[in-house]
Amino acid sequence: MNRLVGWLFGTVTARVVGAQPEDFLNLCARENLILWRMERLDPFTLLVRVSGRQYPRMCRLAETCQCTVQGPKRRGLPFFLLGFRRRYALLAGLILCLVLGLVGGQVVLTVEVSGNEKIPEEVIISQLRLCGVSTGTWGPSVPIRAVENRMMRFSDDLAFFSLNLRGTRAEVIVRERDPAPKRKEEKVPTNIVATADGVITHLEPWRGDAQFVEGDPVQKGDILISGRIRLDPPPNVESELGTALVHADGKVLARTQRTLTAELSLTAPGKNYTGEKVTRRFLSVMGRRINFYKNSGIPYEKYDIISQLKSWTPAPGRTLPVIWGKETVQEYTDAAVRLDGTRAEELLRQKLLEALEESLDQGEILQTEFSTEQTGEVLRVTLQAQCDEQIGRMEKMDTQEIVLGPLHPDKGTYGQDETNTKEQSP
Repeated sequence: MNRLVGWLFGTVTARVVGAQPEDFLNLCARENLILWRMERLDPFTLLVRVSGRQYPRMCRLAETCQCTVQGPKRRGLPFFLLGFRRRYALLAGLILCLVLGLVGGQVVLTVEVSGNEKIPEEVIISQLRLCGVSTGTWGPSVPIRAVENRMMRFSDDLAFFSLNLRGTRAEVIVRERDPAPKRKEEKVPTNIVATADGVITHLEPWRGDAQFVEGDPVQKGDILISGRIRLDPPPNVESELGTALVHADGKVLARTQRTLTAELSLTAPGKNYTGEKVTRRFLSVMGRRINFYKNSGIPYEKYDIISQLKSWTPAPGRTLPVIWGKETVQEYTDAAVRLDGTRAEELLRQKLLEALEESLDQGEILQTEFSTEQTGEVLRVTLQAQCDEQIGRMEKMDTQEIVLGPLHPDKGTYGQDETNTKEQSP
């Protein structure tokens, strides 16, 4: 603490030399002059330290005791600033640095986003810019609560949004909303129908009557699980209770055969670089670009721009919005490129397998076989695969069908038939 106070107010360390240095100490005590440090170097020399404001007074007291003050060393902020009294440019630079340090500490230089999985970081930063928060924004002027409310209205996928300004860093924390579960329209009568030909390997009806058993072959469009169920009568009742329509559901796995085909031309358009190029350099400070070239036009008809960016990273993990960029504009002409047949075939095989895996629903690929055919410059690859997959698809029933009611024990008619007869009678 004493060192900090001494640096703020300034201190002077000097040697007091005299025949009777004790008289000097006694006089300082009577005059209430505070010595910050006192050390006896020899019988005639004392090393003392006083504040900068008390140094002239100490010199007068030493002269009264017939002592001399030698080798003063001045340290502290006041003496440091006195060194600029005739160096106005350095003093202005010092004041400017202090102002920039105080003001620049409140300017947003980086925006960090965390907690997002579905919404891209670029989308969040772009929307924040529309709300008035970006690199170069004056931090104290940002209405944090208003920005948070606007960002919550920006997307229905956001469940939580928090903006924290920590010096030059804007910290954004988001939490995304979990998707609402899909509601099943279980009141709508449905059938489970086959989406492909195959042989059933697993049949698990959850609701409805199964029309096949495991091992049966089925064709596309067959009803696997019917939503029309016949009601069983209670014990000791011989009459039939009719049928009811339900929302059929279940799991049906079948062994299927799939055939997929993909084509690719072995001659593709390419580029032939002529060797002509133009190099341009620029500096980007907080999103504002400063070009170090005069002509911004591009003298080529067809060209590619290769950009190399290098950001200023004063500390690991901390990147400031100062980017040094280099752009190279290269001219090219159109040229036909011949693709390697082996690599093209491998690419088509990979794409076919990916497409097959994406199309499977709760299944697996049991066996695959590829065949290749080339016609002129066109390469064709065919995939024949044997899969074990879910082939059941829910299909809405025709609700116009008449649903049979319970059988009348005496008349031998169903409830629905009797109702229709009454409506037709005059």
